Amino acid sequence: MCNCPKNAKFGNYGSEESRKYRNVVCTPQGRRQEIDNCVLPELKILWSQGIKTIESCCGHNKSNGYIAVADESIQQMQTLGYVEETRKNLFYPKSTPITNKFNHYQNKSMK
Repeated sequence: MCNCPKNAKFGNYGSEESRKYRNVVCTPQGRRQEIDNCVLPELKILWSQGIKTIESCCGHNKSNGYIAVADESIQQMQTLGYVEETRKNLFYPKSTPITNKFNHYQNKSMK
């Protein structure tokens, strides 16, 4: 489970409430984005390995989280052992549980 409050909302960017569970950061691509605190440490690791992320969500304890990556980063995500979601370019984060599906990352640390 992530640390989001029960009333966390999807897409509630820029609000005072969202700042309780998101940080505004500058991505390696130079974009300022609000990123869920639950996945930020994982994204920083991916960025350090050259992964180009597009967007992400921890799922706010309501759905599966995801990390969307650029086309050129798909192969590297697969090599790192990330499980692909059904939509193109989306992968399940290792830092949040996969609901309604076996959690492939249970008891495994990130590489």
